[in-house]
Amino acid sequence: MYAANASRSRLSLRHALAGLEAGVLGTLFMLGWIMLASTFNRRSVWLVPNLFASTIYGADAYRNEFLRSSLWGVALFIAIYGGLGILWGCVCRDEARPRLTLYGAIFGIFVYYILFDLVWRRVNGLIFLYAPTQQLIVGHILWGMILARSPKFARRIADFSAQSSIHAEQIKSGEIIR
Repeated sequence: MYAANASRSRLSLRHALAGLEAGVLGTLFMLGWIMLASTFNRRSVWLVPNLFASTIYGADAYRNEFLRSSLWGVALFIAIYGGLGILWGCVCRDEARPRLTLYGAIFGIFVYYILFDLVWRRVNGLIFLYAPTQQLIVGHILWGMILARSPKFARRIADFSAQSSIHAEQIKSGEIIR
């Protein structure tokens, strides 16, 4: 009975870690896209991170330059979307659906509208007012498409765990020790 419960907890932890990996990787791609699009619009690449930093530091953090608070904006961005990646990883698990990338993109758009129409409007009105809408929608679609890779990340974590347990068993039995 204990082994079955331990196996289940390892599965959820594996899926949560895979979702976290996919969420953070997707967030980095989303930030990269937003920063690249900002240069094409002749704006500072730090505009959106500073906009998110204004949640913590107030309106003074919203500037067109790199500030110490810019890193807090990036960290807030990664924390929010990494946490949502954990949620995605626990819900999707190992389902290898042929349209999982499409579902991820739809989830990204859903998250965009929930965060920007409901949450940020009440928490930090500056983000709701000044965020570049088209860039963020495309960024959320990219984020969602990368989230769809979380089952592959979960399988990779399971394979690594199996290999490390075999290796640990070999060390216990003395086959590797010479």
